[in-house]
Amino acid sequence: MTDRMLITGLCLTILALVCSACTICRAQESSCPVPPNRVNASVDSAVAFDSSKQIFTYSYAVSNMATSQQEIDAFNIDVQSPVSGVTSPIGWTSSMFNSRATLGWDAMLVAASVPDDGISVPPSIAQIKPGNSLAGFSFQSSKAPGVVKYYVTGFSQIPAQQDEEGAENLVETCPQSIGAILDLAVTGSAVGPTNAIPMLIDIKPGTYPNPINPREQGVVPVAILGSATFDVTQLNISSLRFGPRGATPSNNHFADINGDGYLDLLVQFSVPAIGLRCNDTALFLLGNVVQGVAVGGADSVVTVGCH
Repeated sequence: MTDRMLITGLCLTILALVCSACTICRAQESSCPVPPNRVNASVDSAVAFDSSKQIFTYSYAVSNMATSQQEIDAFNIDVQSPVSGVTSPIGWTSSMFNSRATLGWDAMLVAASVPDDGISVPPSIAQIKPGNSLAGFSFQSSKAPGVVKYYVTGFSQIPAQQDEEGAENLVETCPQSIGAILDLAVTGSAVGPTNAIPMLIDIKPGTYPNPINPREQGVVPVAILGSATFDVTQLNISSLRFGPRGATPSNNHFADINGDGYLDLLVQFSVPAIGLRCNDTALFLLGNVVQGVAVGGADSVVTVGCH
């Protein structure tokens, strides 16, 4: 047998082994559970502010779009601790992650009679079905609002394993389906508590309780109040974002608005751009100082003209 024949035979053998390995890999992947990210979700944030206690209440509604292929079974959001007064929708339970500053909710309520269909964890009857929304996720914090990351996962049917070795093998074989849940989740941005520097703001200076008609076409003035510890001239005005839709300032000037001897910044925002919703009780203002550090503040409002 010639050297050329030996080389050809060796190449064919290697090719056969590679193809066999690929076939095994495809077979293993095809037997893996569906990843928990077959959802098209959105999260609506709302912030209320108790000026007497200097406490923010953060509330969320999670929507599962009709195009989703899975029901939503978990909602998690990054927070700056501590948080308190956590509330959950009926059938859901909350907990903090041990290894990170993330608060999570899971749909836990199951039907009274659950069929034994070989699934390790049965679906919850409280999961958010495609085309539906669920509110009731909330908590309180003294931390000012900022942009945070959320994580949503869909329910995936994971086959029950007979022993611990089987479960470990499933995790190793199917890392795209089973593993660190936050790494597999659908992510997005919402409003939540951050380590932003708190700033005092006064919506419609000189009026109280700050009535705003969400349907009006005018502007709303907002005073950012300076103090001995907060220099408003250090604000990056172009970074300011106001309300649920993140309106940008349309006009601004410096003046001592409240007569305390410190320079304040008065900015104006277009009402339609704010995204104020009927029954909102507070609006938040986010931004940065020129050094890039985040700042945030809130003030109460009363919506009018909604009915």
